[in-house]
Amino acid sequence: MDKIVRNVIIFSAVILVIAAAFTVFIISQRDSPKNSNISPITSASSTAVNGEVQDATLSVVGGTYVITPSTLKIGIPVRMTADMATLKGCSRSVVIASLGVRKSLTESDNVITFTPTQTGTINIACSMNMYRGTFNVE
Repeated sequence: MDKIVRNVIIFSAVILVIAAAFTVFIISQRDSPKNSNISPITSASSTAVNGEVQDATLSVVGGTYVITPSTLKIGIPVRMTADMATLKGCSRSVVIASLGVRKSLTESDNVITFTPTQTGTINIACSMNMYRGTFNVE
């Protein structure tokens, strides 16, 4: 009987270790960019040659990202400040894949900077693709 109890304990420990390793693997895959061209953006990554910067606000309304103003200019750096009171859960992990932007926002770091390099409608989503929105670049 003692051998059976010992074997059950060992088996349970092995299963727990495997489950923990699998969980770490899944989390690391979820948090890493799917496209190798996507790199983390820092707040100092965009600087305008003439000092011009476009200010925008990012918020969530009814489960959708809203960017104000909704139209930005190509080639001019954007400083997008997130309204953290409206961003909950995964909406704080912002991805603008077509522009190579991926940033996890916090109360102390709620600014995303980038320079639009293409015109048209640009998609923005959370890292889990639950929150989505668009903005235009002219």
